[in-house]
Amino acid sequence: MIISSTTRRIAPLALAGACLLIVSSALAQTVAPPADDAAADAQAYDPAEQPDFSVLNDPIPDVRVRGARSASPAPSRPDPIGNRTEKADGSVAVSAGQRLPIDWETKLGVDVAAPGSTPDALAGRTQERGAGWANVAVPAAPLGLDKATIDARVDPNADQGRLSTALSRSVPIGGGMSVTLQNGYAVTQSLANPNGTGTHVYSGDGAVRLELPSATALSAGARVSSTDERPLPSVSAEQKLFNSPLSVTGTISERPTGETDRSITAGFKKSW
Repeated sequence: MIISSTTRRIAPLALAGACLLIVSSALAQTVAPPADDAAADAQAYDPAEQPDFSVLNDPIPDVRVRGARSASPAPSRPDPIGNRTEKADGSVAVSAGQRLPIDWETKLGVDVAAPGSTPDALAGRTQERGAGWANVAVPAAPLGLDKATIDARVDPNADQGRLSTALSRSVPIGGGMSVTLQNGYAVTQSLANPNGTGTHVYSGDGAVRLELPSATALSAGARVSSTDERPLPSVSAEQKLFNSPLSVTGTISERPTGETDRSITAGFKKSW
């Protein structure tokens, strides 16, 4: 077979062109997505459903990091409390204190007694010392009570310290009457010899008080102490006068020696 020079020049070009067509077809099948996929993408693209980036122009909200300190107004100073009592001998008793700014109502203070103008009072001027006290009102509702308080007092004049608690609950029984249950417990310690025997005295008292519509209250109770051999009962009746802060109370109680005390007292009580 005789092949001319022209034929030898065309054969390589035809072979190269065939290879180029094969490679182009393969690339088209690999890169270009199928017709169905392209149509699905075109239908899925909806400009109305794209994210709205205009919200980036809104003011930045005030977001506080947990645990970060925020600016707060300075705490107010505790409210002062106190009263002054002038006696007939010229002496003056002053009680002054403050309420602490905490969740539980807490009061701290001192009681100071200034001697009167009598010679005996002036002679004992250097012996007068103040007594410190504290009162805490515990939330009573979770305990099923109306009142729950804790009191502490340190009195250098009597050389003793005292810690006590008082509990009470009132229950209406109808007809304008109510019954109040009262309990109290205390421990007293000597300051002169705190580690000596018999320096701790434990005591407790309980009473039932009946409030009548006629502004009359009847009470019966008993007191026990570690220094007494048996409970000491007492009964009392209180009558308010003319719907005023004035009241008269009669009490009959028993002493540790077995004797009976009878007393009638008048009182004035005003709260503000």
